[in-house]
Amino acid sequence: MNLPADILVYGSLNMDFVTYVHHLPQAGETIAASSFQMAPGGKAANQAVAASRLGSSVAMVGRVGQDELGCQMKAFLEQDGVDCRYVLDAPGDHTGIATIAVDPTGQNSIVTYLGANGSVSIDDIDRTAPLLATARYAILQMEMEQQVGEHIIRLAHEAGVRIVLNLAPVVPLDVAIYPLLELLIVNETEASQLTGLAIHSLASAREAAELLLRKGPGHVIVTLGRDGALLCGPDVSEHYEPPRVQAVDATAAGDCFVAAVTHFVNASGDLKEAIRQAVEVAALSVTRKGAQPSLPTMAEYEQFRRTKEVQP
Repeated sequence: MNLPADILVYGSLNMDFVTYVHHLPQAGETIAASSFQMAPGGKAANQAVAASRLGSSVAMVGRVGQDELGCQMKAFLEQDGVDCRYVLDAPGDHTGIATIAVDPTGQNSIVTYLGANGSVSIDDIDRTAPLLATARYAILQMEMEQQVGEHIIRLAHEAGVRIVLNLAPVVPLDVAIYPLLELLIVNETEASQLTGLAIHSLASAREAAELLLRKGPGHVIVTLGRDGALLCGPDVSEHYEPPRVQAVDATAAGDCFVAAVTHFVNASGDLKEAIRQAVEVAALSVTRKGAQPSLPTMAEYEQFRRTKEVQP
């Protein structure tokens, strides 16, 4: 029996095809990979798995193709305790995929194919009303039709559910959407795209976050990669530095952070402490290869906190 979920995650499910290379290819360049991995991914699916492994009760909403990859995606989610009742098949569509190249420093280059993710409809979202009736948080990204994403936000807000929007990729949201958000989370590139500011320092990241806050969300978080994260709110502006680790693969680190913030703030109600912990969880994730394979359990995170040393 599926229990009520505290956290609902709406969005993309992709199978990741990951190559590990000596350097990221330039335009027109062909290079050989040193190793290859196929693993479940997709921003939303990563976030659902990350929150579940930390101990939240999670339900996933999205679509996969009627193909072998889609069957595998749902099986992986179910193995991690994610409620997949609302992960539907999309007849005639392929499951979404991502091709990812990762260099020795853990930096990556990603190309995604939306596939079945693009067929998530407003009717699909309306069917999740029973989940929204008991949920506390909804997480979404914008790897879907924009009107569908905006409908999720409005429906969740009407249900009294707190909304965490990871605005990736950047789309021109209706200005009335921003005040409905509990948390707006973007990385440096996305913050720059949204504000027109070149982000090259903590000060410029803070300036961008303050501009985004004026749009109306409760709080804004700008993730800064190896430099941690910046929180900006009505009465707070705080930078969180991550522990230093040996990065192997940054794939899904941002998704890990989004899920961890949501998990910890739901558990404690303390946003500042939730961000501090989420920065640590994301740092642990980059010491491992792959998207979902890199996402830590709570036991692994607690061990990491005790040692603050992780072998690559």
